[in-house]
Amino acid sequence: MDYSLLLDAFGRDHAHHAWPRQRLLHECLRAAIRDGTLAAGTRLLATRALAQELGIARNTVLYAYEQLACEGFVIPDRRGTVVAGIAPARRTCGP
Repeated sequence: MDYSLLLDAFGRDHAHHAWPRQRLLHECLRAAIRDGTLAAGTRLLATRALAQELGIARNTVLYAYEQLACEGFVIPDRRGTVVAGIAPARRTCGP
């Protein structure tokens, strides 16, 4: 999966939102999970590897992964982050 192409395409389609990179990455990955581009069981890139591929800070990727985990879209474990089997109903996390 070429995450940079995925993010670029999503960013062009949603440029009117003027989201920060953290939010853009989170929304992009969530949309890819919902539409099946990232299928259940897919292991996401390690945060360092994805940050390097996209040319962004690792904390940006950490934020996106943590938010997806909080929403139930991914399951973090010791071996990495995996797309969850069933996308949950929409819910919010945090304050």
